[in-house]
Amino acid sequence: MGAENLVNGDETLRKWLGEFSKESTRTTYACALNMFKKNLNITDLGKYLSSSPDVVADIRSFLSSLNGKPSKTINTYVGAVKMFLQDQGMGISEDEWRKIRRRGFMPKRVKAETRDRKPLRADLRKILNYADIKCRAMVLFLLSSGARIGETLQLKHEDLSLDADPPEASIRSEYTKGGVGGRTVYFSYEARDAVKCWLKIKDKVHRRSGDGTYTSERIFPWSTGTAVFMWNNACEKAGLNLRDNHTQRRIYHLHSLRKFFRSCISLDQDITHALMGHTEYLDDSYLRLEQEGEIARAYKDAMANVSIYAVEDQELRKQTETLEQENLELKSRLAKVELEVTKLAKLIEELIK
Repeated sequence: MGAENLVNGDETLRKWLGEFSKESTRTTYACALNMFKKNLNITDLGKYLSSSPDVVADIRSFLSSLNGKPSKTINTYVGAVKMFLQDQGMGISEDEWRKIRRRGFMPKRVKAETRDRKPLRADLRKILNYADIKCRAMVLFLLSSGARIGETLQLKHEDLSLDADPPEASIRSEYTKGGVGGRTVYFSYEARDAVKCWLKIKDKVHRRSGDGTYTSERIFPWSTGTAVFMWNNACEKAGLNLRDNHTQRRIYHLHSLRKFFRSCISLDQDITHALMGHTEYLDDSYLRLEQEGEIARAYKDAMANVSIYAVEDQELRKQTETLEQENLELKSRLAKVELEVTKLAKLIEELIK
């Protein structure tokens, strides 16, 4: 569900969310403000602001309502409300924030509490069996490229080189987290084939909302919320809607595909981090290797590690190559034996004479 659907006719909230460029940010902040409104029985933020509210007391009440939720959720939601109030000229002083922290309203440490899991190949096959063509193309691209979902959803037709070997995509700086970390990523042949199939019908497929087709310069023209919905829906149908016992959050989520890439690609650690867009690894040596084609060749050799359907073919090919090599060695040994037998026969013949 996008941010626009979460506004619920609140013009003050709509106007404030419009100041943020990313749909994912708008959606997160809309969820936070809606929870704030629900806790205080606020119907309209504009009326709330004009009523000279006690924002410190309201923030404390909101924090109390979040008790028991993961620390990252608390930190994100309270941060959104704090930013909103500051932008409306109702900021809370640092002294008040220190009091709130000292009194235990804010979590002492912000950490991920959900024990997410790297999906296994067999699990990914099950999930993809229940994904439609557009979801399958997106998922195969994500798990074989290591790209972030926010970067992937901004890719345009001219960013992809489907005929390259291996296939590649240009992640522009403006697509990246914080506007840094532009790079070239590579993806598997099966991901390329899935993307090609999707592009053939993309402009003809009608959206579920009924609002036209997917005609767009973007390869995957939908929001992060829609991408998450498609993934979660496929997981549920595959019987893999697993949740953390503590937080009740999903163990398999879209970000798990980056974990799959990182743990399975088996490339040099620095190259792996650079391909994933970790800016501290995008140094001159990486750019030099990229320009010389070394990274593309290394990825091509390791592609089977991040392939889902082609991995059996790769293993069979390796076994066949091993058998062929053993056959050549056996022929070579047999030729040597035949040569020795010929020499021995000549020697026996000479001795008889």
